[in-house]
Amino acid sequence: MSLELMRRWVASLPPAERNLPLLHVGNVFYTPVQALHEVEKGTSIGEKLQQLVEEGRFGTDVTALAKARLEMLLQGANVKIGTLSGRVYDTKQLEEMLKKGDWNDPALKLLLAAEIKVAEQDLKIAEKFKGSSAEE
Repeated sequence: MSLELMRRWVASLPPAERNLPLLHVGNVFYTPVQALHEVEKGTSIGEKLQQLVEEGRFGTDVTALAKARLEMLLQGANVKIGTLSGRVYDTKQLEEMLKKGDWNDPALKLLLAAEIKVAEQDLKIAEKFKGSSAEE
């Protein structure tokens, strides 16, 4: 995948997804925008990030990725999330549950599963650019 294809991949992602963690190298999560920046600079981290995108991998297990994404989404948000069973959670409550690792709560399980699906879809978008003949 060339630099131009990385640019096209990032541009094709929904704007809200471009700045959420998606790739993991070393001890750091990178957003698609950060990954593109590293590739543009020609860094060794950029090479690793580009390789992850090409291979359709996250660089970490999906649960760790989902937790990082959810932490970022909940941070500073002030909304309430309701379930079909009638239970209502505010984001502060969900943040606390996430920090405590309360993985048995059905709402937290569903939010993590949803983040995994979205992240998988974002990474899968890169596949359509692999066969493209665009030059840098």
